[in-house]
Order: sequence, then structure tokens, then C-alpha cells
Amino acid sequence: MLRVMIVEDERPILGLMELLVGRHPMLEAVGAYTSPLIALERFGELKPDAVFLDVEMPRLGGIELAEKLKAMDEEVQIVFTTAYPNYAVEAFRVSAVDYLLKPVTPDALERVAARLAKNQALRSAIRSAPVPGERAPVRCLGTFETRGLDGQLMSWPTRKTEELFAYLIAYPDRLAGKWQLADLLWPEMDEERALHNVHNTVYRLKKALKEAGLAVDVTHTNEGYRMQTPKGFSDLERLRDVKGRLAAISDERDAAEATEAFGSYAGELFGGKDYPWSVGVAAEAASHHGALARMLAAWHREQGGGLDAAKEVLRAYLGLAPLDEEMNAALLRLYADGGEAGMFRRHYEGYSKLLADELGIAPAAELRELAARLSL
Repeated sequence: MLRVMIVEDERPILGLMELLVGRHPMLEAVGAYTSPLIALERFGELKPDAVFLDVEMPRLGGIELAEKLKAMDEEVQIVFTTAYPNYAVEAFRVSAVDYLLKPVTPDALERVAARLAKNQALRSAIRSAPVPGERAPVRCLGTFETRGLDGQLMSWPTRKTEELFAYLIAYPDRLAGKWQLADLLWPEMDEERALHNVHNTVYRLKKALKEAGLAVDVTHTNEGYRMQTPKGFSDLERLRDVKGRLAAISDERDAAEATEAFGSYAGELFGGKDYPWSVGVAAEAASHHGALARMLAAWHREQGGGLDAAKEVLRAYLGLAPLDEEMNAALLRLYADGGEAGMFRRHYEGYSKLLADELGIAPAAELRELAARLSL
């Protein structure tokens, strides 16, 4: 049973949505509001699996509300309701599952409910997939947090201590030259003072790790420092490890491992912290995420009845990399091959608008031709 919140400023339509949702065997209405502000207030308490949002609402529109809800719970599924059939790109930007045209019919709700249930099932599978060892103490993908032996979040003594740790996590078991670290962390400072800061910051780092009970060895040579960590210490290391070992998925075990690594990528490396030296590592991690998405989508397509899972993998990937031409094309082909003209149209329109807005270009000729054949 999926817990659903409904937000609609027109009371008669809200009543109709409550009635339709209440009659559906897979859905349970846990809250219905004409005020988006009250809905936002109650969201954390109710913890719905999905939210049906009107697009046009006073004081706080559906798109803006969706962004706020996603910030509170990135896994909540958003479905928009609208009277405008040409609307698409805004839903595309906030990774909406679908949208319903008013007046909403039982058949349309049935289609959306089936999609919501499939998405929920796949996410449950991702969360319960076998993990190689315990949860990584360090999460770098989409955030940057480190937990001590007691499971509590570490608080770093200084920002430079945290940045030094990030650098050593990005380049583990590799000698980091002391002058290199001085130049990376204090580029504006004279060399002697910068080197003094390196020594002090390494001391603080070792002390913080020891107090947190983490089995990390930071060793010193005349040339610099090296950090050695236990296997599986960070989600970045696990992502690199899985991608390095899997050129393709050949069985269920590979698929489970790839699914876990793929699901661990929740966004930009270190949560987008402004570390100039991390640009190359961030690109590497994003590339690994895309490679796993391609492998998983191919694996699910090859399995009988795996097309919905393949589409969910592609949608999850595009939620983080919406301009990826290859993956957008793959998803659109799956919609076209499955006869999902409505989903094709909505995604194509959103993708086209995004390309025009961000890059000033149109979709590839192959996709334009496919859209023309589907009478878009």
C-alpha cells in the first residue's frame, strides 16, 4: 500500500481525488490539503510515499513545492495534476513520475498507480541489495559525511581538516607530497607558513580519526603523507571497485552488486563542495555512475519482463544527469517500443525544452525522426 498526499487548491477537485485514491486498492490517502503551505508543514510528519500536486496554486506553485518536498525526502514520488496538456519541462526538471490531466479518471489513476508501485518495488530492491561488507563509514556521493565507530556523525575541527581528509579519500593509499598539499590547501600563503599548516592539519586529522574509533592509518615520510583505510571505507571506493571489476553484468550476483553501487551515487562528489582539485575525481565518479546505469539497463532489457526495471534505472540516472544524450535516447526508445506514446511525448518535450534552454540545440536527428513517426 502506497501512502499518498494530495495537494489541490480547488476543493471539488480535491474531493474527487480523495475519492479516487480511497477506492484504489494500492493507494491510501494520508493527507489532503487545499493549502500547499500546510501540506509542506505536515509532510515530514506524514512521510507519504507519493504526492499528487496541482501545478497552478496560489502562494506556492506545484513545481516549487515539489522542489521543497524533494529536498526533504529525495525518494518521494511526485505526480502533477494539470489542465494543460502541453506542460512537461517543469515536471522533467523535478523528476516527476508522471502527470495527470484534469479531470482525473479512474483509468488514468490506475496507470499512474501501477508506475508508482513498480518504482517503489525497485527502490526497495535497491535498498535491500547485498552490500559487500557493512555500510561505508564515509559517504562522498551526493554528500560528504563520516561516521565514527559509534555511528555518530563526525564534526571536523576545521574546514581544512575536512578538505585534507576529502583529498586523501579521493586518492587513497597514495603518497601526497607535503608541498603539493600546501599548494592545494593554502595557495595564497607563503610556502613556510603553508607547510606549517599542513603539519598541524594532519595532526588534527589523525586525532579526530582516532577519537572516532576509525581504523585509518596516516603515515608520514620525508616527502609527504599516505592514508591507508580498511576495504570498503568509502562509497567512492566501492563505486570504483565495482566498476573496475564489472565490464558487463552476467548474472544475478553481478546485478545486485551493480545495483548497490549505482544506488549509492546520490549526486555530485562531496555534495558539490567547492574543492578545485576534485573536478577530475567528480567526473570519474559520474562516469562510473553512467556506466553502471548502462550495464543495468542492458541487463534488465535482456531479462524477460525487465523493461520496467530498465526504465526505472534510466529515469533514476537522468534525474541526476538530465542532459545525457545517450541515456535520454535509450529511455525514449523504450517508451516508443512499448507503445507508451504519452510517456514518450512528455519526456521528449521536456528533454527538447531542456536542451534548448541549457545548450541552445535540438535533440538528435534520430530522435526527431522517431518523434515525427509518433505524430508528435
